[in-house]
Order: sequence, then C-alpha cells, then structure tokens
Amino acid sequence: MIRVTIFFAIAVCAGPAHADQVPFFAGPDVPDYTAKMIEHDTYNEKGGRQRLVQHHNGWTRVEEKSEENDVVYYGHFFKNLVLSASKEDGEIIRFAVSQVEPSQDYHRIREVRESNDVEVVGGEKCRWRELVRRRNDDNPEPLWLTCLTNDGIEIATKVLFFSREVMSETRLIELRREPVPDEAVQPPRQLFQASTWLERLPSYDDYTPNVGDFEARLVSNRSEERLLRHYPWWLRQRDGKDGSVRVTVWNELEEQGLYYSASSRERRFEAVRSTRNPGSFLKSFHDAYGMMDMGKRDLILGEDCAWFDRTPNSADAGLRQCLTSDGIPLLDEHWSGWGDGETFKIVALTRRPVSMDEMQPHRDYLDWGFAGAK
Repeated sequence: MIRVTIFFAIAVCAGPAHADQVPFFAGPDVPDYTAKMIEHDTYNEKGGRQRLVQHHNGWTRVEEKSEENDVVYYGHFFKNLVLSASKEDGEIIRFAVSQVEPSQDYHRIREVRESNDVEVVGGEKCRWRELVRRRNDDNPEPLWLTCLTNDGIEIATKVLFFSREVMSETRLIELRREPVPDEAVQPPRQLFQASTWLERLPSYDDYTPNVGDFEARLVSNRSEERLLRHYPWWLRQRDGKDGSVRVTVWNELEEQGLYYSASSRERRFEAVRSTRNPGSFLKSFHDAYGMMDMGKRDLILGEDCAWFDRTPNSADAGLRQCLTSDGIPLLDEHWSGWGDGETFKIVALTRRPVSMDEMQPHRDYLDWGFAGAK
C-alpha cells in the first residue's frame, strides 16, 4: 500500500465525478510529455470533452474543451497546488487556486491499490490502480481508478458508481514524450495581479456615485473586520484570533472581484471578471442575495440603522444586517443552524474619501512562491 496526498481540485465547470482535474502521479520522476485524450460522462448526452495534457518538471497543464465551455487547469502534484481557469470568448474570466497543507489528506485518500489489470490504450500499455478513499457508510461513494504507464504517465481514468458501472472515463488518443517548456505549464503571472481583476470592465459607463465612501471596523468574539467602500467597490478583510485571514473585494454593479483566504489547513484565491451577469459576484462572495425589511431599528455609535434579512427564505444559515440609510452595516449577524454563527458590531466609523489603491489586497496574499509565465 502507498499512502499519498492528493491536492484539492477546484471544479469550476466540471461535475463531481472527476477524481482530479490534473493527472495522478505515483512518483516525481514522470518525464515531459504531451497527451491528447477524450473525457466522457455516461450521464452527459452532449458528447465528450477534448483534453490536452502537458507535463514538465512537476507542473501539469490540462485544457478541456466541450460544447459548453473551455477550462484550463494547472497543478503541481507534490506541492498540493491546483489552479483552474474558465474562458469566455477566449479570455480567462474566472480563476481559482488552492494549496492544501501536505499533512491534510484533502481528498481522503488512504491508499493506492495495485492490480494485475494491464490494458493497451492509444497504443500505450498501462496498469490500473484504485485510489481508495475513506468511506462514508451512509453515502456510498464512487470508485476512482487510474491507469499508469511504466514511466508513470496517466493515460486512462475511470470513475465507477458503487455498483461498479462506469460514471466517467478518460482515454488516451495520442501521447508524445518530448520536452515541454516551463511557460507552457505554469499559469500566467497576470492571474495573480489584483489589477487584472479590479480593472473597470469596458462594457460599463463611468460610475456615478450615489453613496459616500467610508472606512469601518467591526469586531466579534473571535474576529475583527476592516470594511471599506469606494463606490461601487467594497473591501472586507476579516482577521481571526486563530491567525486566519479572509479578504473579499467586489463590485456591487458587476460580476467582478476577488477573494483570498488562509488558515493552518489551506490557502485559497478566487477571482472573476465577466460581463454576463452584473452583480452576481456580490451574491456569490458577500453571502447576500436579498433585502427583506425585518421591521426593526437600532441605534449604534449614534447612528440609526434598520434591520434587513439579506438571505430571505434560507433554512440553515444566512446573514442579517442593520444598515444605515447610506448602506453601512453597523451589525452583521451571520447565523447558522449548526450553532457556529458570528455577529460583528461596529466599533469605529469614518466617512471619508477612499481611493482605489486602498481596495487592493496585500501583495503577499497573491505571492504563491512561483514566478508564473509572462
């Protein structure tokens, strides 16, 4: 048995049937290669996805094309690092990266089972292995299989229902063992620059401010928040007493912004910049999608505020806020049916001009320890 650590694959557009968005490696000595593959889900009637895989010096780039969308994945298996990016009209409009601590078995892999099942796929011989995850007895999970060549290249995968019927599979079409340059497999450097995601979209006119800028500080029993508004941009940074950090910058008019988080277990960065769904980033990253008047008022720091349910009809968790007439939250009540909610109360508020430079996350948050391609 071989114990391995699998990195977290961020599924931007793919379904839960996929074991990993970049190939499984049993060891670090996999040669450079370029592979063309076809990936198919038995439950999807729209046909398979084309999959182009390139590998060099631990880094892997995977591009998947289908009728619905194009997605690009980058990963370094032995650094527990995975990145994903989705395209719109040839431009990357969504990006996510996650790095899990090596001690954390994120995908619950407990062993790799060797087999004597050898197959020839695309003219290459490979041996099948099962990636065994810890089971949930109340919810039987799929079986994950990978087929590796003698030099460690993954050329086929299968995901099986618990009944052992095929749910999803990937098959090699063409394999070339050849040098692959660094720039082909490392993610573009601009994906880690805040300016890439916070630049004004060309489809919008100049913003006309209808509310004032401000800076505020809010505290809870386990965190402190800094809140800035430079209309229509918001920045919220939450620093936990446990050392965790969460930073969100979003545009309340457009689908545009970024999110960063770090804890002892995982580091994560997400960003989006698209013209298709104005305002949807706010719903995705601000935990709010409504504005139902609760008929209650409060007075805090000499400021009047009215209570609103920002997640109406939510049954298990949500957000309630007490907002001033110009939209400043004096109380943020994050409630949860599981008992782990958190309430933030404002302790300092200054209405002042806020520059766009102040809305940038700290540069260290976007430094992930590799240069990236230009």
